[in-house]
Amino acid sequence: MRSKKQTFFPLFFMLCASFACFADEPNVVTSSASQNQKMFADNKPITVDADNQQIDIEKNIITFNGNVQIIQEGLTIWADKVVVTDMQDTSKQKITAYGKPVKYKQVLPQNNKIVTGHSQQVIYNVKENNIVLQGDAELFQQDNHISSSIITYDVKKQQIVAQPGKKGRVKSTIIPSQVKEMNK
Repeated sequence: MRSKKQTFFPLFFMLCASFACFADEPNVVTSSASQNQKMFADNKPITVDADNQQIDIEKNIITFNGNVQIIQEGLTIWADKVVVTDMQDTSKQKITAYGKPVKYKQVLPQNNKIVTGHSQQVIYNVKENNIVLQGDAELFQQDNHISSSIITYDVKKQQIVAQPGKKGRVKSTIIPSQVKEMNK
């Protein structure tokens, strides 16, 4: 089945997570009305390319299946499946990507640095403004690296919490000179 491109505007994603967790400047919106949308890239269009798409109007859910690629100005996500729930209500909205693994790449606009990462599942909770990467989660920027079973990024607080799985450990590689350069 040939892929069809769909464009929708008001969502998105964690992807900024790619993110902002290593970004040198937070993307801050001062208007309280748009506080929940500060992860969105200035309301730029989001293009979703997938093998198929289902919309359940009654349940307010959109599901994209098969070779899903999401692109929004400098951000690309690849997943097997993406489910967007409560599309019209940001107080309940959740975006979940599934894959083996879910992969993403973002070029940070402040410094053109590239952030990449992957995990088995990525969940963006719009109301709480946090992103959870679950299952073999890893984030990379230059030579800096975080690896853990679960990585949670609180966008508002600009905090990352990495948690190991059962009998696991959290691993990080930090290059001080690169971190200093990121904060310029």
